Amino acid sequence: MSIMMLDKPTSDRLERLGHAAEAYVAHVFGATLDLHDLGAEGLPYFLTDRYHFWRGDLQGRPAVFMANRGGPLDTADIAKHRELARRHLGIPIVVLILDRVDARVRRRMIEHRIAFLAPDTQLYIPEVMLDVRESPPTQVAAPPEHLSPTAQLVVLGAVLGRVVDQQSLTDLAERFQVSVMSMSRALDELVAVGVAQAEWAGRRRLLRFNATGRALWTAIEPRLKSPVRKVRLVRGEIPFGQAAMAGETALAHYTMLSPPRVERRAVLASHWTDLAQHLELETAWTDEADRIELETWSYDPLVLSDDGAVDRLSLYLSVRHEPDERVAQAAAQLLQDVAW
Repeated sequence: MSIMMLDKPTSDRLERLGHAAEAYVAHVFGATLDLHDLGAEGLPYFLTDRYHFWRGDLQGRPAVFMANRGGPLDTADIAKHRELARRHLGIPIVVLILDRVDARVRRRMIEHRIAFLAPDTQLYIPEVMLDVRESPPTQVAAPPEHLSPTAQLVVLGAVLGRVVDQQSLTDLAERFQVSVMSMSRALDELVAVGVAQAEWAGRRRLLRFNATGRALWTAIEPRLKSPVRKVRLVRGEIPFGQAAMAGETALAHYTMLSPPRVERRAVLASHWTDLAQHLELETAWTDEADRIELETWSYDPLVLSDDGAVDRLSLYLSVRHEPDERVAQAAAQLLQDVAW
């Protein structure tokens, strides 16, 4: 059985493959392979002509990693070449790094007990009893009916032109004030629904959208929902820096709609309790003139807020099903005014 492992036998591709292998092991084990180009090192020419070699570290043990420079190879040939490299270098762990590997190839590699690493897919090293499998990127979970709050927040930021594309998960997590794990799951969702791709740059996993502006909005809008979880009636003073204008109050800010009699604001749901205690907010009755309607959101409305008001797209999602014709017209105006 022949295995086509590489498409472009270039140094750039091999460098990317090495970085992807390091990033994968760092993600799975929290460890570093610390790959360094091996050079000839006394290896037979036909091996260095067919493969690129790295020396690295695997769980505190020296290891050699090899990647085919191009062209098909038979599974049996790979086994022989690994054994030759092991003998010449005196290092028992020799791992083949693959660009991609399907189920049939995996089965044959395991049958021949060939150690291999396919970034984002599987790490199989029988010498140290490692067999870690993950779903290939093309086999992510079924697209969700609605995006999670974090995924929705990120995609809205992208539509609004915020700097999101080609950013690492760590940078995005800091920007949107969520955990890296939540951002990683959000990226998986966006890939699953077909609006984004995950890429590697060295050891960093990056987000790249397939479209921008109106095209991205059109593709993703059916999977978006109102961020509002609950509306509370409170009495007290709330600084705009802690709760942005929302609802008809924000609509009046963005459009010609008249301001409502009762002010409406928004806050992240998980911040509600601390905010109420810190500002000494009290529960209000529906007939109190100085009451404030406080929406609690599934994501932080302040992250994308603009001039003290929640962002236009989140606001649209929160009011688009309101029966009031005045509100419906103002909501439509929001989309017309977005700088696509």
